[in-house]
Amino acid sequence: MNKKTPTENAKFSAIAAYFTFIGLIIAFFVNIEEKHEFANFHIRQSLSIQTLFYATGALLGLFPSTAAGIGFLVFFFIIWIFGFATALKNQTTPLPIVGGLFQKLFSFIK
Repeated sequence: MNKKTPTENAKFSAIAAYFTFIGLIIAFFVNIEEKHEFANFHIRQSLSIQTLFYATGALLGLFPSTAAGIGFLVFFFIIWIFGFATALKNQTTPLPIVGGLFQKLFSFIK
């Protein structure tokens, strides 16, 4: 957990990143000058959630199933809530299982 309190711009960027791809782009450009690590962490987490969402959705589209679709949406809603809640609480807790991997994979976002 980051002990340093994020600035208003960093907190805005972290929260905005979780609202669709447009929010992610807005968060990136708001944080481009300040480069606050808290905002960068949440931008990377949001990008990982969205990448997984679209990749998994494309795979599930090949095998249509109502139960799988509902499970898919519930799973991503839960991890979205987890990421969004950590941003609201000024925490930098990675997503379970894949959070650390995606932090490394998207480390070019600084």
